[in-house]
Amino acid sequence: MPIFRPRPVVKSPLKPGLTPRPRQSPKARLIRRVLIALLAGLGLVVLERAGVLDTLSRPGLLPSRIDWTNDYALIEHLRGEVVDRGLTKDAKECLLFIVNGNDPPNAVRMKVMEKHSGTCPGDKGTLPLLFTLRVDRLGQTVQTDAGSPGLFHPLP
Repeated sequence: MPIFRPRPVVKSPLKPGLTPRPRQSPKARLIRRVLIALLAGLGLVVLERAGVLDTLSRPGLLPSRIDWTNDYALIEHLRGEVVDRGLTKDAKECLLFIVNGNDPPNAVRMKVMEKHSGTCPGDKGTLPLLFTLRVDRLGQTVQTDAGSPGLFHPLP
């Protein structure tokens, strides 16, 4: 009959505080994952409110996401760019873009005018011309003659 002998105790090469953590219960893992998701969402909201996400989405930093062939999408993009870059002090809603239909499809001119109706201030019934934009759809560039009528320069 074999005699029972205890195994010899082998010391771990790890320090006592560096032992692996015991596995958490499914409930604890779920709570931890939900908290991480909430913190990540809160972080995105804070970055959006601070304007960091808008800065990162400027042309040159990330690939362009606008559809340069769609007039509506292009005008909505340019409406924000014109106001953000300080070409006008009017609100985005108070700008009217008129696309020149006689231009070739890959290079189009747009007149940017001031609306004076609804909540937009100014003399009712007038549409003063602010400046003209020249859009190269193939090269995805925009030029303006703001400040120098007839002389186009890149959008600042």
